[in-house]
Amino acid sequence: MTQTTTAGKMPADQRKAQILRAATDLFAGGGYAGTSLRDVAEKCGMTKAALYYHYPDKESLLKAVVASRMVRLNEAMETALASVTEDDPLQRIRAFLLACARQIDNDRSGWVVGARIFWSIEAISDRTEMIELRDHFESLLRAQISDAIDRGILLPEDPGTVTRFLLSWLNYMPRWHRPGGRLSAEQVADDFLRLSLQGLAVERAPAAT
Repeated sequence: MTQTTTAGKMPADQRKAQILRAATDLFAGGGYAGTSLRDVAEKCGMTKAALYYHYPDKESLLKAVVASRMVRLNEAMETALASVTEDDPLQRIRAFLLACARQIDNDRSGWVVGARIFWSIEAISDRTEMIELRDHFESLLRAQISDAIDRGILLPEDPGTVTRFLLSWLNYMPRWHRPGGRLSAEQVADDFLRLSLQGLAVERAPAAT
């Protein structure tokens, strides 16, 4: 039998999903400091006391938001990589980054909270679970970069540095990219990846002596 919450007849799993979605939107829109548990409860149509049944404080709610989002993100990345042959690391890098861009389009608030707001809050008491999820996410991309370097497809740069370079512009995209614009987030990511791999400098023949 499905457990129900103390607030209404909504099943507990559905209620928790509703709370996480509401909290994600509020954190992304108003920031962590600007969002209260009362705000979340009101958005869900429940009492603050009923919200405490699931999340006793705002920190535990934020952690749940980030962990839930990271689990889904990692699953999406693993699915994207599984769709491309292991013999083509550049296409696997592209598949990874485009899948991230689709996540930005589909869950922009979640990306903002998970990639920027959470890590900017120094007072979070324990980040262990989120660090493990983040490290797994980054390791999926870093493995493809290492493979491309080993195959001589990419220059022998530090894989960790290259990973952070690619993820830096990806994480910055939600700050300026707007849905419904000329290019989708996926198209922007494809352009940025092309520029990242090819560069902008025009090779010139050496001057005659």
